[in-house]
Amino acid sequence: MAKELPMSYKLGETVEEIHIDGAEENRSAAASLIQQARISIDIFSQDLDAELYNNMEIEQSIFNLVRRHPNTRVRILVQDSRIAVRNGHRLIKLAQNLTSSVFINTPSGEFKTERCAFLVVDQLGILYRVSASNRNYKAILNYMSPQRAGKLTDYFNESWEHSTPDIQTRRIYV
Repeated sequence: MAKELPMSYKLGETVEEIHIDGAEENRSAAASLIQQARISIDIFSQDLDAELYNNMEIEQSIFNLVRRHPNTRVRILVQDSRIAVRNGHRLIKLAQNLTSSVFINTPSGEFKTERCAFLVVDQLGILYRVSASNRNYKAILNYMSPQRAGKLTDYFNESWEHSTPDIQTRRIYV
């Protein structure tokens, strides 16, 4: 059974490392972090994990954030988006409609084989899975971890610099 996250967990305030291990717990944690975002969302994923990110709650939270804060940046690095594209992933459709705020790229070189997956929100909150292979959902969640979020953001930025826009997710105009 999934562990419910207390509503009192606040981005930038709650300093507690929470260990979670189920898909539903990860989805709930990702939704909670994304709902509280104010500046940036960075997602590093193998396949844009549908169990976590392909739901209306996350789609709506990102849409609302981008509308409220036009300078918001949502960056997604996905190693292989083919399954997500084929299944009509909500975040891909959102990126196709919000082209100036939501970006999807594919990492290259050494970053293409990274097995971890993570979400960093406002360079404060993190959801980190050491291994996303074989749908391993053991993760660390922290709403106030600027040092660890900074390291993940540095890694993400380096990966982003060596990435290219994901051609699978581009919007095709007819």
